[in-house]
Amino acid sequence: MKSAFLSLAAMLMVLFLVMPSSALDCSSSDYDVTITDVYSDLETCDITLQSSETVSGMELDMVLEHSGNVLDSRSFTIDSITSDSDVTKAFKWDTDDKSDGKYTVTSTLSKDGCTIYEDTYSFVNGRQTIPRITVDDLVPNSQGFSVMITPIDAVLVDIEYMLMDGSDVIYSGSEKKVSVSTVPLEITEDWNVLLENNKDYSARVKVKLYSPSVSYLALTEDFTAQDDVFISDTYEDDIGASATIDGISQVPFKGSVRFSVSEMNGNDKTELISVVEKSPVILNGDDETVETIWDERLTTGEYELLIEVIGNDGNILDVEEKIIESDYEPVVNQTNTSSDQSTQQSPGFTFVFAIMFTAIAAIIGRQKEH
Repeated sequence: MKSAFLSLAAMLMVLFLVMPSSALDCSSSDYDVTITDVYSDLETCDITLQSSETVSGMELDMVLEHSGNVLDSRSFTIDSITSDSDVTKAFKWDTDDKSDGKYTVTSTLSKDGCTIYEDTYSFVNGRQTIPRITVDDLVPNSQGFSVMITPIDAVLVDIEYMLMDGSDVIYSGSEKKVSVSTVPLEITEDWNVLLENNKDYSARVKVKLYSPSVSYLALTEDFTAQDDVFISDTYEDDIGASATIDGISQVPFKGSVRFSVSEMNGNDKTELISVVEKSPVILNGDDETVETIWDERLTTGEYELLIEVIGNDGNILDVEEKIIESDYEPVVNQTNTSSDQSTQQSPGFTFVFAIMFTAIAAIIGRQKEH
């Protein structure tokens, strides 16, 4: 009995030791997901995952190390990656270490507690050679971004740009074999996705050089998306006014236009009209004309017209002032004048006709007697 108990306890101990390792024992061949691209420096990092099948519920862990010390780490949940697609994450490191030397970024992709892919990327801080270009002045906004690339030597480069919502890349694009020769090159691109008003985003530009060896330069800048339009054309007269509004933001403009008319008397002016007209929704590259008609036509005089574009938050996005000169004189109402005169003359005409009719009747009566 005692030996049977000892045998059972030994079996349970073996199972207890084996089960955890079995649960965590998995092969990278179980899921066809790979890390295809990693770039990092001491400021920022981006990583791209690619899958040939649909996989959900994965964890991505990133660790930055230098001389055996962990400087920073990041963890991301990959909710889902569909078949034959990729997912890119980008972020900023939080470290004060700026020492020269070799740094290592370890990327671990796991699912249900087991590792399905691991990658190690290394870079050196403190360049020993002068780069052939510099990447300067990345300026992003709600419309897009501009970046300046300044050559030291003539070179061909690839330029990749990303729009990030937190760590998620929501828009990206690239230009291949861009020539940078003797003068600074400005690259400007517009975002092609809708942005949310007053939300924070980041723009990232990464430039790849091929010579003398493959290397990268990258910049990341944050910005807050806001609706933005401007007045491109106006028309105004004594009957009404209109304003053409052009969009320069990927935040949908859902504002309005206010038309205010004031009568001018020397240095003094008195507001006569103030009307607000709703604008159609406007995006970057769109234009719409908003118009209004005065309730009463402006009479002879000089007027000041103030046109204000009111944004989604009630802020003024653009203003334009115009002068309206009117020579309109309203016509005096003379209705019923002629009819009154006819009415006054009617009794006289009736009396004359009566006398004529009596005379004719008397003549005809005398002719019959004879």
